[in-house]
Amino acid sequence: MPQRPRSRRLAAALVCAVLAVAAGAPGARAQSSIDALLFRVFLRDGSTLVSYGDFARVADRVVLSIPLGSIDGPSPPLHLVSIAEAAVDWERTDRYAEAIRSRHYAATRGEVDFEALSADVAKALNDVATITDASQRLAVATGARRRLADWPAAHHGYRAGDVAQLATLLDDAIADLRVAAGLSRVDLTLVATTAAVPPDVPELAAPSEREALDQAFAAASVAADASERVSLLEAIANSLGPSGASAALPLEKNRAQWSSSMLARTSAALSSEVKTDQDYRTLAERVIGRADERASRADVAGIESLLRVVLAADDKLGRRRPEMTAALLATLDSRLDSARRLRLARDSWITRREGLDRYQRAIRAAVDRFRRSIPALEQIRQLAGPSPSALMPLSIRLNEALRALNKVQVPVEAQAIQTMLTNASQTAIRAAASRRIAIATGDMPTAWEAASAAAGALLMFERAQDELRKLTSPPGQ
Repeated sequence: MPQRPRSRRLAAALVCAVLAVAAGAPGARAQSSIDALLFRVFLRDGSTLVSYGDFARVADRVVLSIPLGSIDGPSPPLHLVSIAEAAVDWERTDRYAEAIRSRHYAATRGEVDFEALSADVAKALNDVATITDASQRLAVATGARRRLADWPAAHHGYRAGDVAQLATLLDDAIADLRVAAGLSRVDLTLVATTAAVPPDVPELAAPSEREALDQAFAAASVAADASERVSLLEAIANSLGPSGASAALPLEKNRAQWSSSMLARTSAALSSEVKTDQDYRTLAERVIGRADERASRADVAGIESLLRVVLAADDKLGRRRPEMTAALLATLDSRLDSARRLRLARDSWITRREGLDRYQRAIRAAVDRFRRSIPALEQIRQLAGPSPSALMPLSIRLNEALRALNKVQVPVEAQAIQTMLTNASQTAIRAAASRRIAIATGDMPTAWEAASAAAGALLMFERAQDELRKLTSPPGQ
């Protein structure tokens, strides 16, 4: 029994210590007149951007809201902009952001959360004093110790020194409780409390109207794409104009002088951006027009030369529109691929042309016989004839065409055409035979069967002619 009174005394002493530490709260920071936190994005070139509220990292971009003038008041003029992640000095930016978050947390939720932690630890220690089971007392104390170990890192290092002090006191009590539970005094699995002290970075003053606009102008030079630069420059120009958001604010010293100078710089930069856009659009229209013409001629070398033209023009224009250049190069790659495919198809066609010419000569007589039969087949299709005396010559002519087709040596690529011509001839022969039977019997359904066969024969023959023209013409023509 000697261990339990000692545990109670230790628990009571620790509760007093917890309450004493909790009572030593630092004073809260004075409330700022600015509604949002002002973060800073430090760039590798040494310049700094103000972010009204926290910034966000999205893929390879950093998105932030920058003020376009004075930030006093509930609704300051803001503009959303994204910059390349690689342009940011992340060590300085992250340190400053953590310092700002830590100060804001300390001024708002810090003390409330710390009091909740203190009350939680004090309750655990009171429980230790009343629990009779040694193992359970140790588990409760160890749980409180782990909560102390985790707290600073999750709460921006707020009062990390006080938390470390409480953890040290609790470690002594845990050592005694371990002995009471029949264990060694030291538990190597306990995590030591690290004093997660927030970065000691001084908070920069809120920018003046002039400083905010200067930084907005700097942001325009590192904006991720041209459309954002133009949009931001236009917003700066509007803010400086007589109807801008800054016009109703009290004038800063020498405002007319610096605002006039900044407006001139902004207008010049905006004109330069607009001219650059036009230069790149003109380049794209000229190059794509040439690429389309050369692709239609399968001029692979000509399109490859246009790739070099684009790269040279981009260098001359200062490589100021990488997204437009990339899109133009991608378009040229597409045209180059089309030209290469067309070149291959034409070269392949040249190797087959001799065989196709022989095939076309071989079927010419059969095709001519079928073509001479078309007027009679049209009459059968319309149920308008022909005369009975014309049906026998029609059947003879169509059978001669079919026999001629059967004797032709067909190249592989013309097999489908040969099949259509053969089927057209066979169907036409059947149409003539059905028409003859219909005339002999006076049977109208048989006449309709003949009309249907004639229509199918004409359709297959016309389609075969179209496919033959495509096959015997150079690709792309």
